[in-house]
Amino acid sequence: KAGARIEHNPQKHNPADFALWKFTLPNEKRDMQWEMDGKMGYPGWHIECSAIILSLLGKTIDIHTGGIDHIPVHHTNEIAQSETVNGVRFSNYWLHNNFIKVNGTKISKSLGNGYTLEDLNKNGYSPFDFRMFLLQGHYRNESNFTFDNLTSAKNRLHNWRNIAALRHQTHDTIQDDGHKSTDDKSISLYATSQAIVEAINEDLNTPKVLMLIDEAFSRVATAQLCKIHRQSLVQLIETIDSLLGLQLLKTTPDIDDNVKRMIMERKIARDQQDWKKSDKLRDELKKSKISIRDTEQDTVWEYIN
Repeated sequence: KAGARIEHNPQKHNPADFALWKFTLPNEKRDMQWEMDGKMGYPGWHIECSAIILSLLGKTIDIHTGGIDHIPVHHTNEIAQSETVNGVRFSNYWLHNNFIKVNGTKISKSLGNGYTLEDLNKNGYSPFDFRMFLLQGHYRNESNFTFDNLTSAKNRLHNWRNIAALRHQTHDTIQDDGHKSTDDKSISLYATSQAIVEAINEDLNTPKVLMLIDEAFSRVATAQLCKIHRQSLVQLIETIDSLLGLQLLKTTPDIDDNVKRMIMERKIARDQQDWKKSDKLRDELKKSKISIRDTEQDTVWEYIN
């Protein structure tokens, strides 16, 4: 209603009209202003976005994103002015994300309860940990940030990296690859790669994507190294990086020859039941931020979190 929220403006043809251009007040100087009809002024909030899109992307764009709070006013006004002037559809698809709360409370400057990436980094978290946290919830649903939730995401990402590191520890020949592809007991992951692509096409269903990856990786984690289909594992990791941007391949380098030598020496010591030397070598490996996981069949190295 006119005058209910803001003061009545007699220059408007309709109370619901929004400003396309505003004039700079006397004795006021703004960072961005331009002269029009002899007066200094600046664009309204809504027209800024339409102008940027038209000048850089064209009359119709594929995807427009933004928060759910922009649906009733900002995006509606963008559509009204853009389609009126251009005579074509403004955007083919709209993706509106919900809010993130902090400890169950809305983020606000007055409460001072927001965090920057620098704050997270000082507490031992990386931008990739935060990305994993975001991926754990659907973009349409409200999420709640806590350091416990962020720690869970960090641990999940660390486990994924150790699975990615298995590609350095299993090796296939062409014959082995072909055999593993048809062997029911082997771990072939091509189906998972396809499944997560289909899940991401379900309105960016990232929680389902993560669930599918967890299920596949849990099978890999308990498999013998010789049973892991290396080629399909690498393809799955590449698909994950392409869809989720977690850079698993880039952040999981192979260990150097010196570390490999220590692992081999430790295995020999264990075979000879020289537990003192085995424990000493395990401690040396920890200095290189590498831990050892012994199974009945294999010795698997992992990154220390």
